[in-house]
Amino acid sequence: MAAPGGHGGGGHGGGGYGGPTHYGYNYGVSAGYTNFGQHESGSGYGGARGGYWVNLPDGRVQRVSYWVDGSGYHPVVTYSGVARYPGKGGYGGGGYGGGYGGGHHG
Repeated sequence: MAAPGGHGGGGHGGGGYGGPTHYGYNYGVSAGYTNFGQHESGSGYGGARGGYWVNLPDGRVQRVSYWVDGSGYHPVVTYSGVARYPGKGGYGGGGYGGGYGGGHHG
């Protein structure tokens, strides 16, 4: 009687598999008030570094630099520029109701 068949080999050596691949990418979008982007590179072994940025509605730019390792995601957030807020009736200030801060008094 023949011995029962076992599971096939699945080893990593010699099968053409060279391990995780390094990667990297970046992109940016700039159209009118829209401005954002991201870049990242990684080892393929679970570690990565990168960053992203976005123009905020108050006029500042938010930038996040980060790294990822076995213990998680580690962001560092910074802001550049000066925050500017609209005056009374801003955020769509015309018309009936005047947006935030306005209103109909009657």
